[in-house]
Amino acid sequence: MAAAVILAGGIGLTGCFSGQRDIVINLNNLSNDYPRAVYTGIDSKSSLARPLRVAAAPVISPQEGYKAYTDLVQYLSSYLQHPVEFITRQTYAEVNLLMNSGDIDVAFVCTYAYVRGQRDFGMELVAAPEVNGRAEYASYIIVSRTSPVNNFAGLKGKRFAFTDPMSLSGRLVPLYLVQELGEIPESFFSSYIFTYSHDKSIRAVADGIVDGAAVDSLVYEAFAREHPDITNKIKVIQKSRPFASPPVVMRPTLDPSLKKEIRSAFLSLHKTPAGAQIVSRLGVDRFINIGDEAYNSVREIARRVGYL
Repeated sequence: MAAAVILAGGIGLTGCFSGQRDIVINLNNLSNDYPRAVYTGIDSKSSLARPLRVAAAPVISPQEGYKAYTDLVQYLSSYLQHPVEFITRQTYAEVNLLMNSGDIDVAFVCTYAYVRGQRDFGMELVAAPEVNGRAEYASYIIVSRTSPVNNFAGLKGKRFAFTDPMSLSGRLVPLYLVQELGEIPESFFSSYIFTYSHDKSIRAVADGIVDGAAVDSLVYEAFAREHPDITNKIKVIQKSRPFASPPVVMRPTLDPSLKKEIRSAFLSLHKTPAGAQIVSRLGVDRFINIGDEAYNSVREIARRVGYL
């Protein structure tokens, strides 16, 4: 998952850096947009011939939360004394691909995207968001409030919405639940779709487009605070075990001194007046250190469903 908590907490956020240029860029063709952005190995801040690029996949749709990143990216630019640009892509797979190729440097990813990136090319952890004193989240299985379905097994023969194919909460957990019932999605559900954002999955259930969906608990709870009129049409029928929060990650080939600065920027964010305001508006208590072992439970689920 984007970092789900960052986007979820930022629903309706307006940037506090008024007058700043729009830092969201179109990344359709890197070779055309940035002809000098050719990966050549380890990059220090001084040798990086382009802005530091921070990327995310849309765990919620653009109209719900991209502005949530604006203040944070502006803060990073000031902290690092280097230009920073925010980039979005359609899927977590694309974000991982761009980091592997050296075209992005820092990213908000879902837990499974981190596990895959760590295995495939050494993606490194920066920090994890802590919300309400906990750096964890779960998968919620949701249905219409008027639905007679009261557990996951009751979704057999129903229409279902996954989010991103690499989402733990929106894809791997429901796959695991299907497997536990001795089924496969193609035979268990009458049909299924990918929405590519958790809020679209929520809306799809509320609007009756699908009968059920699996969503990130952090996104759901934040969305419910902003849109009770929509979530009042929904009920949560099942919750997964908790997993470590979706992390902020970085490219392993960045210069060690730059890595240290990036980590420091996130870990100290809540300690300054401006930073405290940012994390408050993002719906995050703070960013904390987190170790790779925290994601072993994600690896376990991924192996069980054949995704690792």
